[in-house]
Amino acid sequence: MAYYRAYHVMHETPKIFDDFLAHRLVTEEERASIEYQIAESLKLFDSARAASCPDQATAIKWMMREALAAPSLILARSRYSEDSLEKAVGLGVRQYVILGAGMDTFAFRRPEMLEKLRVFEVDHPATQNIKHQRLADVSWEQAAQLHFVPVDLTGGIIDNILKCR
Repeated sequence: MAYYRAYHVMHETPKIFDDFLAHRLVTEEERASIEYQIAESLKLFDSARAASCPDQATAIKWMMREALAAPSLILARSRYSEDSLEKAVGLGVRQYVILGAGMDTFAFRRPEMLEKLRVFEVDHPATQNIKHQRLADVSWEQAAQLHFVPVDLTGGIIDNILKCR
């Protein structure tokens, strides 16, 4: 998701969602791998279109705009969520829970919101470990209002509910 957000900010207009920090949480190796996979998937999706693309960047651009619905939906969902959150904060909401937070940058992009909110990023412990390392790599300090909540749901929802009894 961070890759899609970063690509959008760097290559597309108009901006649906301005996650100007996402690119900092995607390593060069990850970016290269994702772009290779997107360009290669065009060959499976539309071999004639793939043949007409002179380079990987053109193939990626076409896939991101024409073939993949996910990036646009992700960006629209993020925009809607944060617009709704702003309204909710105005009505007194003081907590924001991000399920499956991954490499979300809200707490770093929106410091003015942290003055009014406690943010809880819920994700798998391994994902959170990677994010903690990325945050250290880019020297971003974690605000006191940001809390990481490690949750492993691989046992299944019913198993986890039963463990809580």
